[in-house]
Amino acid sequence: MSCKACSVYNENFFKQELVSCVRTFFSKGMVSVGGGNHSFRSDQPGRIWITPSGYPRSHLVPDDLLLIDLDGNVVHGSLRPTIEMPFHTEVYKVRPDINAVCHIHNPYTQGFFLASKLAPTDIDGIYTLADKPPIEFPKVLGNPVAIEYRQLGSKALGRAVGMACRLEPKSAGVIILLNHGAIGIGRCIHEARFQVDLLEEWARCLAVLKGLP
Repeated sequence: MSCKACSVYNENFFKQELVSCVRTFFSKGMVSVGGGNHSFRSDQPGRIWITPSGYPRSHLVPDDLLLIDLDGNVVHGSLRPTIEMPFHTEVYKVRPDINAVCHIHNPYTQGFFLASKLAPTDIDGIYTLADKPPIEFPKVLGNPVAIEYRQLGSKALGRAVGMACRLEPKSAGVIILLNHGAIGIGRCIHEARFQVDLLEEWARCLAVLKGLP
């Protein structure tokens, strides 16, 4: 885990922090009533806690979270897991160093990457920035990668995210889903949240800069 608060596994604390993260993003308009999804790795091998599908993010509580295995089977919980479960489970399969995933819909980030020139990587459908932006990309976020649109909740999207996580060097803290949103990954929920929060702040600064005379 990355921060002192998360240095010791405490399931109830982690569930509460994940819910707090979701509600904060909802208040900022970066997740909708039923959109955006979050998860963290359980101390039970091969299992994660994840947000439910179609459930109001404004009223989410820890008991609404579901425990699932990395094949998507529900182990504990009465609701349905998010439809974006495939890319969550794929991240945890290919990145044992990652313990949390945040997925939000961030408009400034989307605007910047959709308007930017992108360079293809060795993997079909995955890109990096071709040109240096006017404000340097935050080094703490690693090397940003963008994935061309895949159907929401599809296995194809899950595979693409998994391949993006395999790119060397494995330093990317954010993955941009073109025409969709962004994924922040981290060693704890606070780090994953920080990644997408900082990404959107950076993109917002670029939008302000572009609008200045």
